[in-house]
Amino acid sequence: MTRWRQWLTGGVLLLFVAAVVLRRAELSRALDEMAGLSAGWVLALLGLVAVSMVAEGFYASSITPGLTVGRGAMVQQAATAANNTIIGSGPVSTGLRIAMLRSWRVPDVSVGVTVVALNVIAAYKLWAITLVVAVVGTFGAADEVVDRRVFAVASVVAVVVIGASTVLWWGILWHPRAAVWLGERLQRPWATLRRRVPRLPDTHLPSLAERAGAEARQLVVQRGIRILLGSVADQMMVVAKQLAVVRAFGIDDSVVSTAQLLIAFGLVRLAVALTPIPGGIGITEIGLAALLSQFGGAEASVLAAVLTYRALTFLLPIITGGACFAIWRWRTPHVGAGTTASEPQLAYSLAGSGSGSAIGSSGASAGQTGRD
Repeated sequence: MTRWRQWLTGGVLLLFVAAVVLRRAELSRALDEMAGLSAGWVLALLGLVAVSMVAEGFYASSITPGLTVGRGAMVQQAATAANNTIIGSGPVSTGLRIAMLRSWRVPDVSVGVTVVALNVIAAYKLWAITLVVAVVGTFGAADEVVDRRVFAVASVVAVVVIGASTVLWWGILWHPRAAVWLGERLQRPWATLRRRVPRLPDTHLPSLAERAGAEARQLVVQRGIRILLGSVADQMMVVAKQLAVVRAFGIDDSVVSTAQLLIAFGLVRLAVALTPIPGGIGITEIGLAALLSQFGGAEASVLAAVLTYRALTFLLPIITGGACFAIWRWRTPHVGAGTTASEPQLAYSLAGSGSGSAIGSSGASAGQTGRD
């Protein structure tokens, strides 16, 4: 990780610790509210988490032919756990995803297409949500908290990024020569990288890009509707958790409207996606607490809602993801760190250099829940 990222991560974490120390009294009241949450709301929130895991599994299985919903949920949870615990976790979570898919005998080219597709879709969702939030904000839902000009700029950026990315990926998908051209452009940088990292495979990128492009086209034609439905269902569960956890602590629509909630979570999500901090630690808590309080929520209730939300979307996935990883390793003990295949390794390199430049630096790896 570069030095500026180290300084940024350390600065945000120090700010988070300082906020906790300075707000000890409010934090104590928030913990009391959390302890008093009714059993009905606890069951409802845990039920949403369970349904969300199924939605994640359906989404993952829609992108990877032959992958079951259960295994899709396992790989999503394991990748999320890595993203929530490791700084600069992109290569780690992607490598873990690749190893899990290969152990289930998913073909190498399909694994590569999956990795690239997940990165591209995650970036599309990020900027699509940013656009929705910006449009809602321009109609005055957050006038007393955020200047409308911020939303106007965000709208323009989101439209440009989504439009340019669509043109690029449409060209790569439906014009095979474009994929080959991209492979040719990357061949020399790949050779330079191989000299620095001898373990990387000696691969002819134009041929691989052509094969991957053909499989990606087939995936879009055969499973495009399912991928769209899976992505929408997955995102709806994310929003449902956000709304439910705030309403559970008595912050109803008359205090903080649904539009304001969407704006708060959307802006924080964008900020988290643009930083290398694992799981958005510090940024999410401070950002959500500040925005929801500015919108009118009582401080203790807001803190209780934010802490509960983070328990569900940050701490719990570490536990469930760790369990999924342990189960996977127990069932496939022969899988080791050196089993990553050359083509998926290359696909990750293409995902990092291609999708990031194509659709904007989302900061999100294939399995990341900067989504939450």
